[in-house]
Amino acid sequence: MARSKVWLSLVAFMLTTALLLAGCNSNKSPQEALKAAMIKSAEMKSYSFKGSMKIEDLSFQADGADAEQTKAMLSMFKDTDISWTGAYKADPMHVEMTLSLAMKGDMAVNFNIPIIMEKEKMWVKIPNIPFFPLPQDMVGKFLELDLKKMAEESGEPMPNLDPGKSQKFANDILAIIFNNVDEKQYLSDVKVKDAGLPEGNDVKQVIRFQVNKDQVEPFANTVVEKIAPEIIDLLSKNAEYRDMLGLKQEDLDQAKKELGDTKKEDITKGMEEFKKAVKTLEVTANVGIDAKEYPVYSDMHVKASVDAEGDAVTFAFKVVSETKDINKDVKLEYPEGPKDVVTMEQFEQQMGGAFGTDAPAQGSEN
Repeated sequence: MARSKVWLSLVAFMLTTALLLAGCNSNKSPQEALKAAMIKSAEMKSYSFKGSMKIEDLSFQADGADAEQTKAMLSMFKDTDISWTGAYKADPMHVEMTLSLAMKGDMAVNFNIPIIMEKEKMWVKIPNIPFFPLPQDMVGKFLELDLKKMAEESGEPMPNLDPGKSQKFANDILAIIFNNVDEKQYLSDVKVKDAGLPEGNDVKQVIRFQVNKDQVEPFANTVVEKIAPEIIDLLSKNAEYRDMLGLKQEDLDQAKKELGDTKKEDITKGMEEFKKAVKTLEVTANVGIDAKEYPVYSDMHVKASVDAEGDAVTFAFKVVSETKDINKDVKLEYPEGPKDVVTMEQFEQQMGGAFGTDAPAQGSEN
């Protein structure tokens, strides 16, 4: 009897362990995981973030008078690293971000540009740029952009710069895309240790999206036949999204009509031109999801070479983005906005004086 109890206990222990291990490894399918992460991201009311963009390759081959000038300009961009750090708070909406640019080579220069954004105002810290000298009494101050005032003066609707609403819109768009693409063709699960993620991340599952030149045509057909019509319907039903993008219903009606008039042979003809011009194309994107199903990491790696009418361009770049401190008290340096500011009117007057010209008064006619 005692021996039976021991065996029963041992079997129960093994079954419990097996169930726990199964639970630890029962990741959702790539499509399900992405949908869950998009829904979860709508719950992000505050977070800190950082990211970077690295141009890995950029070359241009062409003949003509402007070819050398174009090559020189592209070379400058090739040696430029861009990165950013910041924090976001939804209520009241407040974003702080520092954009950093590092240019290497003969014109080596580094500068940081802090940017602050609220619902109706935006501030950009005026940097000290060696090759574009600005009046020293302005350098280090924040240029204030009154978005509401600028919209009233232009007669256009005020731009909606709320990252929370933009995130929700992006989620709805991605949901439409993922609902219509072939999961097996474009999406896959990747082991976290094999995804090339930076150290110190909280990622538990990585979903990879891949598309190459040969996959573009079926994807384009899906866009025209399914994805684009659903996106237009989404915008037609959501006035908030239309206002955010500055679209009118008649714009959407026209787009839907043109989409309906697009024939299969039109797509085929366009793809033939695409295949002739685009020699190679590889797009790989990873989305890292944490244990709470928040999307906390993403990267995108693009490689392509294009040859159109004798002008050949080869480029490769990688963009990385990380999100942390979700729904925590994030550190804000200017929670009430900056104090040392320069209005747009003052900036225009100062710049006019710096170049020996009189800046026109705001709203005056030429």
